[in-house]
Amino acid sequence: MSPASRTPAAPWASSSPSSVVVPPGAAAPLEPAPAERLLVVAGGDINLGREVGQAILADPQHAPFQALAPLWADADVRFANLESPLSDQGGETQSPRFRKVFTGPPGGARALAAAGVGVVSTANNHAWDYGRSAFFETLAHLDAASVLHAGTGKDLEAAYRPARMVVKGWKVAIFAVTQIWNYGPIEKHAGRNHVAWARQSTLEPLIRRARTENDLVLVSYHGGGEYLDAPVGGTRQLARAWIRAGADAVIGHHPHVAQGVEWFDGRPVFYSLGNLVFEPRPEHPWTRFGALARLELARSGKHRFSVCPIGFRGMEPRALEGAPLAADRATFHAYFAAASRRVGATRFGDPDALGCTTIEPGATTPALRDPRRADPGSRASALR
Repeated sequence: MSPASRTPAAPWASSSPSSVVVPPGAAAPLEPAPAERLLVVAGGDINLGREVGQAILADPQHAPFQALAPLWADADVRFANLESPLSDQGGETQSPRFRKVFTGPPGGARALAAAGVGVVSTANNHAWDYGRSAFFETLAHLDAASVLHAGTGKDLEAAYRPARMVVKGWKVAIFAVTQIWNYGPIEKHAGRNHVAWARQSTLEPLIRRARTENDLVLVSYHGGGEYLDAPVGGTRQLARAWIRAGADAVIGHHPHVAQGVEWFDGRPVFYSLGNLVFEPRPEHPWTRFGALARLELARSGKHRFSVCPIGFRGMEPRALEGAPLAADRATFHAYFAAASRRVGATRFGDPDALGCTTIEPGATTPALRDPRRADPGSRASALR
């Protein structure tokens, strides 16, 4: 879909005529026949703490996602990983002793809702950064803002329960799990009773059941190695198992850099979409780029997938549009194509004016310069 053909959609709201939130344990309501197409746009890690949290405290209308509008204004569902709790800490948005411990303010939930982010994963290694009370406060703030969440809950049954919704007649289920925990072995931590862990044996039967009840099933996976450009350990085995069980796609995050896409049975696994709202790290130049995955699903089965690069102003994302950012778009695509070759064969279309390119399983992509030999921080980038 070309940028010119994208028309803004109304922000996500549970009261929207085209979307119906399904309460936990309730049967999906009767709906008219699903629309021919459904567009899901997925992003990576969101940190509404630190400086972004301070901006929200200073201005409750602060909109950290506003510069992404060209890339997802037409989305029916917007999803990402909420990396920070959302809690009232008397104005504090990160630990005064350790910068890697942070929380967004309660207003972060409103910022998500205002941006049309209708569902988030809360299963990640920062979920317990401000303890049990902040953990549950986060869920309460999301509920109050009508932002669905998956991956954590009052007990494990709730944590493993997918976020469910009906959008344009499509029944959608999104699971979320983590394989990273910051507070020692999770089986010895109180979080073991509230956080969905990436256990293949636990999730597979839940996916199989969801497959029989829904038109679209997605799995959000928080895992892998930070700043690595390829999946590690048993990540690929888990992804294959979830696809075999019936997932239509796997959406990964945690490495803070984009990793490649792999295909199983024609269904994509995005191992990492990198950052969505997060501070780039100068010592890790590829954190200066993230990605949005556009999943355009069709009732006919002729789905269309694409990847769109994003850059950052501080911690906040923006589309890489316009001539001044053409070099950044090309740099990202060279990197992403090389990362995808490491895990399989993907065919790439020509990037559009926003840098979005279609992707599909296919022959090995043409040889491009290896991004590990290039330092995007070594040139005067328009992102700065």
